Amino acid sequence: MTGKPLSINLPTELKHSIANCSSLPSLPAIVLQVIDASKDPDIGLAEVSEIIRTDPALSLKLLKIANSPLYSLRRTIHNLREALTLLGLNASLTIALSFTLVRSLKDGQEKSEDHKNYWRRSLLSATIARHMGFKLGLSNLEDLFLTGLLQDIGILALECNDPNFYTSSEIDSLDHASRVSFECEAIETDHAQIGAWLLQTWHLPEKLYMAVSKSHMNCNDESLPSETTQFQQCINLSGSIADIWLSDDQTESLKCNLNDIKETLNINDEEFSEFLKDINNMIPDISNLFDITISDSSSRDRVLDEARELLLERNLQVIKQSEQDRRQLDALTEKAKDLEHETLHDDLTGIYNRKYFDRVLEEEFENANLNRWPLSLAFIDIDNFKHVNDIHGHLIGDQVLKDIAEFINQHIRQTDIFSRYGGDEFVLLLPGSTNEVAKNMLSRILKQMRTNDFGKMNELEKRPTVSIGLASHLDGHDFDNITELLKAADKALYKVKETGRDNISSY
Repeated sequence: MTGKPLSINLPTELKHSIANCSSLPSLPAIVLQVIDASKDPDIGLAEVSEIIRTDPALSLKLLKIANSPLYSLRRTIHNLREALTLLGLNASLTIALSFTLVRSLKDGQEKSEDHKNYWRRSLLSATIARHMGFKLGLSNLEDLFLTGLLQDIGILALECNDPNFYTSSEIDSLDHASRVSFECEAIETDHAQIGAWLLQTWHLPEKLYMAVSKSHMNCNDESLPSETTQFQQCINLSGSIADIWLSDDQTESLKCNLNDIKETLNINDEEFSEFLKDINNMIPDISNLFDITISDSSSRDRVLDEARELLLERNLQVIKQSEQDRRQLDALTEKAKDLEHETLHDDLTGIYNRKYFDRVLEEEFENANLNRWPLSLAFIDIDNFKHVNDIHGHLIGDQVLKDIAEFINQHIRQTDIFSRYGGDEFVLLLPGSTNEVAKNMLSRILKQMRTNDFGKMNELEKRPTVSIGLASHLDGHDFDNITELLKAADKALYKVKETGRDNISSY
């Protein structure tokens, strides 16, 4: 960022009180020197080495961290100059600042359990933020470590300002969300804003204290560069992820963070487990470097065990849900089939209805014209059907319709389309059939119907018969359109009716 530094707004009285707090540790000279050095773009290796050499403990820390698994260097580093060269000046200064700030702030506080929990959480948050940045391929890993380390420094400031500030409340020291809510209600701000203001007064880089100020906010600002957004996401998630190791209910902490971690890092279940293992492996080294026991081995093992159980449970739920979804999909598919059947089939006879026939006739007529193959169409009408209804009633009439439809449907080819056209009239479409082939098949059906016992089954005094009118397209006649073909078949049917019924006639 460039230009005038952004201002952190705090209630005036609170700001004055913290600024004049005598128990808040003042920064030692080495910290001030490191801060000044980190802001100098022209500083060189010799100057940084000289600053760090004035603090033997800090020199030793830098050597230890340069040789630690955190940096996975292939050869042993023997002196400070090598460490600074391999770590880089900016990273070395940021690491130095992390060590000196922790040392000065930690040593000036009481060794209460809450205070120990604060530093455990801070170091875990810093480690997690840095490793998330590593997974995302960010370049400023040490800035992430330092920001994660100091994001809750406002808590220390509030405790120094008023030792009874938190103890007078009912909040759990590890429940960060409750702590923030309590702060906002009690002092109209939270420790993130206080920490950011404090870091600003210490003249730390603007990027660092602004990230601290937003550490409890939504960090999906699309107006910011993607790396800035990812940097902030690492900080904002690091604290709640740290609670996985510190919380009494690790399973719940895992559940709360699982989706956020996987989504932010774009990882799967196996990679999530590896992420937790990585943090577990780093904890002993960080504990050793900062002389703070963060988490014992049994607690670390428990995190992995809980994660395995949670992932197994989630996978079983996914499998179960998938099975439920499959059954639901099968049911919906079956229902869709039923609906389609109802839409395309005649309710009484179960064969295709007029709507379906009209659609197929258009397609087959077009196919016949494109491929120049024949298409035959036959109207099939039940003779004297009105007489059946009048004498025997509509129930018997309906049964006759069903019996005849079923019989004809059983004696046609799979490629033929048989439909109820309306009332007592059926229509049969025979794609690819010449007039001769169609007539032979229909004549065979008529002959078989004459030997069928429809009448006795329906208590009729006379066996019902049918008349058939046949017309063929592209086999002796080329009809201009579907209407002409239908009219031709209808005329052939009318001819059968005039000449005695129970027969077939071609146009």
